[in-house]
Amino acid sequence: MFRPIAITLVALALTTAPAFAQFPPPGVYQCVDMNGAAFGTLTLFVAGDYDFTSSATIGGKGQVASSGNSVDALTGPLADIALKGSFTTDERGEASFVFTTTLGSVLCALPAL
Repeated sequence: MFRPIAITLVALALTTAPAFAQFPPPGVYQCVDMNGAAFGTLTLFVAGDYDFTSSATIGGKGQVASSGNSVDALTGPLADIALKGSFTTDERGEASFVFTTTLGSVLCALPAL
């Protein structure tokens, strides 16, 4: 009798366990080039949609794809500059990104408070 209940509880726990994120964490990220110069503001929404504003290049809306911690721009201005990269998440759950583009490397992170 104990075994069927244990199996049921384990199955229930596995089906309700949190899933790994398929998209980078949504948020408003400040981006700089490798010299520390402002590059733009990247706003990530759920499901990979983004809005990018910049004084260094053309801004606009588009979509990114991700697999694990890798990120690739599919459409919009970031795809036009061949943005590819990855993100890491710190102990507070805040993400930072390192990208390569046709304009050089770019770092994006949440603004410091």
